[in-house]
Amino acid sequence: MYKLDLKIKELLEILETYSVGIDGRTKNRKVNLCMDSREPAKGVVFWPIKGARFDAHQFVTQMEKNGALMSVVNADAEGIENFKMYAPVDDTTKALLKLAKGYQKNFKIKKVAITGSNGKTTTKEMVKAVLSQKYNTHATAGNFNNHIGVPMTLFQLKHSHEAAVIEMGTSGPDEIRPLSLAVEPDVAVITNIGASHLERLKDLDGVFAEKKTIVAGLKKNGVLIVNADDPHLCKCRSNTSYKVVTFGVKRGIIKPEKLEWSEDNCATFFVERTKFTLNVPGIHNLYNALAAIAVGLQFRVPKAEIAKALANFRSTNMRMEIKNANGFKIVSDCYNANPSSTKMALQTIGNMKVNRRIAVLGDMLELGAQTDALHQEMGAMVPEMNFDMLLTVGEKAKLYVKGAKSKGMKAAHHFASVQELIDTLTEIVAEGDVLLIKGSRGMHMETVVDALLKLTKVNA
Repeated sequence: MYKLDLKIKELLEILETYSVGIDGRTKNRKVNLCMDSREPAKGVVFWPIKGARFDAHQFVTQMEKNGALMSVVNADAEGIENFKMYAPVDDTTKALLKLAKGYQKNFKIKKVAITGSNGKTTTKEMVKAVLSQKYNTHATAGNFNNHIGVPMTLFQLKHSHEAAVIEMGTSGPDEIRPLSLAVEPDVAVITNIGASHLERLKDLDGVFAEKKTIVAGLKKNGVLIVNADDPHLCKCRSNTSYKVVTFGVKRGIIKPEKLEWSEDNCATFFVERTKFTLNVPGIHNLYNALAAIAVGLQFRVPKAEIAKALANFRSTNMRMEIKNANGFKIVSDCYNANPSSTKMALQTIGNMKVNRRIAVLGDMLELGAQTDALHQEMGAMVPEMNFDMLLTVGEKAKLYVKGAKSKGMKAAHHFASVQELIDTLTEIVAEGDVLLIKGSRGMHMETVVDALLKLTKVNA
């Protein structure tokens, strides 16, 4: 439930609709927005969503009986003639974004929108940490970054907030544009363009076209922050509507100087005279940090405070988390996987100073027609990134092995199940090893991490 600082009559005005069966006294009640029929109904405004496989409108009558003040419903909803207290809209999913847009206008806050094929959640968390040094900052919880998650983030705004960081994701065309229009950000960030969601976005040009729609809601004279090292994003230019600010390792306005890498492959560098030390590994996290620095500077956070925030930053759950097991290290990157993030993970471990590197990879999902070729390409990278062994699981993951063997790697093996993979790992893992565990979310590779963390001893 979301307790909005909004009266029901104001909700009706934002939605440009009317009410049925609701008296004037009720219209002056505050909105307690409920999207889950399992929650207590008393005093709420119920908001049913109709999906491809499920329609929550079937619970409207029950919610009314249990004390809901009203429901916002599709005008063509089945059984609407039996609803007693409701407000009709064309589509409750689209209306949710309309309400969110109207609601956020009541708050005088600085807003940052973040998207990209990889790193958007980590960048969002870094930006939140940076802005929190100066402002009371609200941010997207987890990766609630779609047409439902973005409104949920905006509905949590309080008047005490001074800044908000909103992550925006996509799985197909024209999904980011309406999110940006609802948020109306002062600053928008695109981390990179990679091979993700190709089933619907087709190719990198399609991904770029979709990601760039984040400027749709950007405020007049706003700022678009992009990765200048990205071959697509480097084409972005300032115009009469917004200014482009760039970051990058090779080029960009925000660029690291005197760059050095620790034994765990964490970066230390300077931006002008300020020293930055990261405690998260890999060049991809360096890029994420540079984006966060660029945002911080736009909102006049002192460089020393930005450096402090980034020095204290640690990886979010299942994203390149370095875990110390019993005698060996695990790099857990089980949240998601696409070719760009897999390449970054392999490069990160490949640059660590370790005894033996083992890549444990599951399927990359949602890659469309390029699935087979991309799995084989990533497999070929494993030996090139100095890995000693490759273990895979998943329907397409056997193509990793094919790619690795094409580059002369002999210690490459595929397993029929996660349990078989775990059984083998527990037998072969040795003291001083570093294991990269990575796969798409649907592969549940975190079960491999959990099993390895329970090992009481390893081979010397």
